[in-house]
Amino acid sequence: MIATVKYQIATYSGEVKVNCNENDEDEYIIALAKRIVTRRAGGSLPFGYENWKVYEKNRGYED
Repeated sequence: MIATVKYQIATYSGEVKVNCNENDEDEYIIALAKRIVTRRAGGSLPFGYENWKVYEKNRGYED
């Protein structure tokens, strides 16, 4: 499955797609998303307000 996580960190916002299992809880999916966004940001995130939400879960591409 692919989960779409929307986030807002200080003045930055966006969304990230995360590979996950069907039974994964939202907290686990958000932790994966934070790890991806942190890596993309160069290893750290800005200080300030954070909001993370699992927006959507899809099975991905199937034949």
